[in-house]
Amino acid sequence: MMAALLEVQRLCTEFRTRRGVVRAVDGVDLRLDHGETLGIVGESGCGKSVTALSILRLLPRKQGRIASGRILYDGVDLVSLPESAMRRIRGNEISMIFQEPMTSLNPVYTVGFQIREVLKKHRGLEKDEARREAVRMLSLVGIPDPESRVDDYPHQMSGGMRQRAMIAMALACRPRILIADEPTTALDVTIQAQILDLMGRLKEEFGMAVLLITHDLGVVAETCRRVVVMYAGKAVEEADVEELFDVPSHPYTVGLFASLPRIGGKRGKLTPIPGTVPSLDRLPPGCAFQERCPRAEGPCFQEPPPWTAVSEGHRVRCWHPVEHS
Repeated sequence: MMAALLEVQRLCTEFRTRRGVVRAVDGVDLRLDHGETLGIVGESGCGKSVTALSILRLLPRKQGRIASGRILYDGVDLVSLPESAMRRIRGNEISMIFQEPMTSLNPVYTVGFQIREVLKKHRGLEKDEARREAVRMLSLVGIPDPESRVDDYPHQMSGGMRQRAMIAMALACRPRILIADEPTTALDVTIQAQILDLMGRLKEEFGMAVLLITHDLGVVAETCRRVVVMYAGKAVEEADVEELFDVPSHPYTVGLFASLPRIGGKRGKLTPIPGTVPSLDRLPPGCAFQERCPRAEGPCFQEPPPWTAVSEGHRVRCWHPVEHS
């Protein structure tokens, strides 16, 4: 098997809070191969975005830290790299599209200036050459009249255009890995489809691998090859997309699918997962999903479940996984 482009091994990330130390990511393993799209799904607060920020080492310095684990990029452990070396990778070889472009783009600088700074920093382009490349990138992501819009400030652009500008900035240095954190949040359905289509086209054109973070299973079905489901800071299921949709095995994953609206179902009838996600500073012993799980019994209340193989490439962290005939 070819070595993974990115491999996260037993990652644990902690935050200091007023109520003590909270482990937001707890023993997460991920593998991203060359050119593939890997989805990470789960409810808000499950650790998806913190995992991405840990990979890029963008955690708030005073509150957050990687407590243990390794993040291997092309065989190099990013956790142990000096910050100067990490800066050469961040934004250049591994880029990220952040969740909300209005807060991720600096409001006091033009979009073109912000793209130029990336090009000058990582590719060493002079001002005029960087401006031409910024215009080209805006054109590539489908922004009309890029020669004029390159001088726009973020507030002068629509939500969809700001997201396109963020993609242009993230891809300006032709990274090997693109981390997309909820790239279609707060966009209407038509614009969502356009952004996903754009990302897919550019992925193929640039030969990138993509780590897609989302809560939208429809987006996962459309774009990903494999998917990891997270809950309360842990990865609880991993499988190829087709198999996960056909035979979800963790009760939480089954609950996610059951809560989706379906064409032809009873009008207005949804089946929500009962209860709420437990607070990370007060997790119960055993399985974190126990209080919401209809299958919880015995060891579920005593010991965290180990990984169990469902089939080749499909594994689940559960004492009583759902069986399918």
